[in-house]
Amino acid sequence: HCLDYGDAGSRKSTFAATFPKPMNVFFFDPIGKETPYLRQGNPTEIYTNDQYGIYSRDVLNDAGELLIRIEYFGDVDIKHPTGYKAFLARMQDFYSELDQWATAAVDSITFMEFGARKYEQYVLNPKTKDRRQWWGGSTDSVEEMLQGSFGAMPINVVVIAHVDEDKDEFNGMIMRKPKAPGRLSKGLAAGYSEVYHSYVFRDAEGNRQYALQTQPDQMWIAESQINAPDPSWPDYEALWNKN
Repeated sequence: HCLDYGDAGSRKSTFAATFPKPMNVFFFDPIGKETPYLRQGNPTEIYTNDQYGIYSRDVLNDAGELLIRIEYFGDVDIKHPTGYKAFLARMQDFYSELDQWATAAVDSITFMEFGARKYEQYVLNPKTKDRRQWWGGSTDSVEEMLQGSFGAMPINVVVIAHVDEDKDEFNGMIMRKPKAPGRLSKGLAAGYSEVYHSYVFRDAEGNRQYALQTQPDQMWIAESQINAPDPSWPDYEALWNKN
């Protein structure tokens, strides 16, 4: 179970796409950012999943077998949101499908929380003017999903997050950590055995390289129960390479 966070362009989704297949991607980010998953095989056209009222897309291998299913939960009409409600309904069925999947991915927490908050604002609590109720409702729901449901799944799980900052009052330093709403900003990382920081650096020849930080330092939160190399190349197989 992996929580991977990093700045834009650090190839978090590219790393997630290397996890074992078949994979189901719960995709909340804007359309176009799913490209790393599409590159894993032969993508179909986007189709409508009438059962949940969402768009979906499959990525197949050369034999026509399913590698990745991308399920889109973003809302075109943001003031009449349906995406997060569809996600909650989809999850009820996904629990009975766990034996069909090797990996479940959430991409990303930022837009997952946004969808949950708009659902609170425009559907569940449209009359309240207290924004704290919307934020509180979305935090509760995202917490249940990420700390509860996904955290307990007996398959591979990879969750994508952006970067947040927090001041260490004792040491007076700024710590970087996964970005999550409300109380999850402090507790989210505790729910995952693998917490990685995706980053970019220049090698000795000046070429751009991408890597995973798997152990903590004075600036970044990270940990690995499988003793993944630090740093590690952003590929699932590289996590197990002890050489």
